[in-house]
Amino acid sequence: MTGASSYKAQLRANFAIIYLVWGSTFLVIRIGVQDLPPLLFAGGRALIAGLVLLLLALRQRDELPRTRRDWLLMGFFALTLLVLSSGPATYALQYLPSNEVALLNASLALWIAGLGTLGPKGQKVTFRSMAGLLLGFAGVALLVWPESEVHLDSHLGWQLLVLAGCLSWAIGTIVYRNQTLAVGPVGFNAILMLLGGVGLVVAGAASGEVPRWHWEMRGMLAMLYLALIGSALAYTAYTWLLKNARTDRVATFAYVNPAIATLLGWLVLGETLTAQQTLGMFVILGAVALVTMPTRIA
Repeated sequence: MTGASSYKAQLRANFAIIYLVWGSTFLVIRIGVQDLPPLLFAGGRALIAGLVLLLLALRQRDELPRTRRDWLLMGFFALTLLVLSSGPATYALQYLPSNEVALLNASLALWIAGLGTLGPKGQKVTFRSMAGLLLGFAGVALLVWPESEVHLDSHLGWQLLVLAGCLSWAIGTIVYRNQTLAVGPVGFNAILMLLGGVGLVVAGAASGEVPRWHWEMRGMLAMLYLALIGSALAYTAYTWLLKNARTDRVATFAYVNPAIATLLGWLVLGETLTAQQTLGMFVILGAVALVTMPTRIA
């Protein structure tokens, strides 16, 4: 396999991971927070993933943070990419329907594409990419709006919390893209998960979640899936893509994930897949094709 073909294979594989795996996490988190307190649940997920990745990093002799600058940046990434993003989304899933959270998370693509124009590695958003991003947002609206029943008067606080988490994720994403760290990819994700997990557990303990913790089998299985597949595997794929693919193309996961979440809800929970939702999924696929297809066909 040539270098170019190997790169394309890696690109497709990593996009498939963040599309399919993160699309499944809405369903799994919704199941998990029914049994376990949300912040401790999110923190436990991150800590398990971090320990697994740390063992792998040590085995592969992957570079870990050494300098004060590297540790400060790792703390910033743990805060923005985990504590202030995963924490609010997991917490809000106690009060908001998962498809409503999926719709709010679609704003990630626009945040990332917009902020992606900034910094020394800023990438100009082409007219076609912006059209694709806006089309994707319309597709997500078609997909989840019939079931979302948005009530701004009673849910506004939780909706703003999810949107703030999306903005935090986008900021962390762009800063990571613009920085150079002497840390290996596996080592980076290991420390990210461990620091973020500690932050979430501390937040959970401070908010009084410890007495609510119970060793429920269903919740523990959900946390294990999210730790190994949703975090250890998917975050590694995501950080690889941030360094090897256009930012606006990576951002399309925010549109594909709700489509996957809706489809899984139909398959696993027997939820109805309406004609409007089916149309929304096709619109999303068209939007992703518009953003990701090459400008010129060789």
